Amino acid sequence: MHQGVKLTEPPSGAPGLSARGLRDALREGQIRVADALEEFVSRAAEVQKVVNPFTFIDPDGARELAHAAQKRIDDDNPRALEGVPVAIKDLTPMAGHPHTMGSLVMRDVVATVTDPAVQRLLDAGAIPFARTNTAEFGCATVTDNLLYGETLNPWNTEYSPAGSSGGAAAALASFATPLAQGSDSAGSLRMPASACGVVGMKPSYGVVPVGAPAYLDPFGHNGPMARNVADVRLMFDVMAGIDSHQGFGYDVRFTETIRSVAGLRLRVIKSMDGLSVDREVAANLEIACGALSNAGVEIEEVDFPWDFERLFHCVKNAFAMTYMPLARSARDSGIDVTDLTSAFIDDVMPFTADGMQAVRAQSEMAALHAALAVHLAQSDFLMLPTLAMPAPVAHDHFIERGPLVNGVEHEDRWIVAFTVPFNLMSACPAITIPSGISTAGIPTGIQLVGQPYEDRRLLDTAELAESIIPGIPRNFGNVKVGV
Repeated sequence: MHQGVKLTEPPSGAPGLSARGLRDALREGQIRVADALEEFVSRAAEVQKVVNPFTFIDPDGARELAHAAQKRIDDDNPRALEGVPVAIKDLTPMAGHPHTMGSLVMRDVVATVTDPAVQRLLDAGAIPFARTNTAEFGCATVTDNLLYGETLNPWNTEYSPAGSSGGAAAALASFATPLAQGSDSAGSLRMPASACGVVGMKPSYGVVPVGAPAYLDPFGHNGPMARNVADVRLMFDVMAGIDSHQGFGYDVRFTETIRSVAGLRLRVIKSMDGLSVDREVAANLEIACGALSNAGVEIEEVDFPWDFERLFHCVKNAFAMTYMPLARSARDSGIDVTDLTSAFIDDVMPFTADGMQAVRAQSEMAALHAALAVHLAQSDFLMLPTLAMPAPVAHDHFIERGPLVNGVEHEDRWIVAFTVPFNLMSACPAITIPSGISTAGIPTGIQLVGQPYEDRRLLDTAELAESIIPGIPRNFGNVKVGV
């Protein structure tokens, strides 16, 4: 166990600041954009040697953007994220950067287009200086591939950061970037955020744009990741909004700002039939419930309406429509793919046996929507564990066996059961915040789920909950410049 590696202790200077703190320090002239960038490039190189969160670092391209950002600051005309570095997931294209999707099949691909959410970050003055590692095609709950290798958890390198946005979460937790873009089709940014003690948000479907034609996929989302909710909000405000170039998108509903949790109604789902929940995950959820109850939240415990088997039957049916064809075409090319990709194909291929598959998937999703809508109709928010365990162990793809939970082997390697319902129910925003630390030194997380298209109301509540719940890492983003 690499407990001596203190990557989760905030460093001095720019990398130790929150994104908001860095933005303000840049605007106030406490630090120059070029100097901050060089500190992050150096930090990223240091972190890369230990946990491998990055697939590509572009200091030269970033330096050009830093020069332009500094001029805007000097001219007293900064944009919302002027000069703030951001890391982009390898699944997400940015023109001129490699776009390999973590696969040998695409090892030589350089993007010629920029994802619209990334373009909004650029337009706001952010500096995309690096790309982060992912499971191949995002088809796994650990972050490993044949092209770049495995990313490890900076809290304890005997564990995985989960997946598939594991590189993004590990980079944030180790202070190698202040902001990171992730993508989420089954929990792919919320799971790693939980495992690494940071914050990740899956917006409501269509609120943050996704490049064509992927925006027509209702399960996949671009989302913000950071070390605290305020920084996630800063990034969300830049990324969100209807994409007029695509003629598609949804605005969030206008709601009054929530300034206190007192009186909020919260329905808590602590488990699911057929899915084991780690004792420490469960204990930290109980502590969170107690803290919120003491703050005036009305909490009612309810059951998840389906068992694990039915939920994942629905998931595999749905994903057979969208993700399996890409993965299968890669395998059929004759170029090596990971055992994770092959296992994903083998899991979902049986659901493509007849033409009624899409109808079955949609019918089951509608049934899930109706079952969960009962709880949403009688509450302001839902709260669940994010992951059923703090994190999977490293160096294991769980192909022949499931992961251990409470010392007992789980029957299935898919450990996304508490995130994936809200990709199937994609109009609901969902965010994960830390809930504590396990005895292995790995963070645990809780997931808050909001009403459809009430993304900012969810952010309000998550920020308040973050300040109330004990056990959350408090060392993320409080270091002053020069300390």
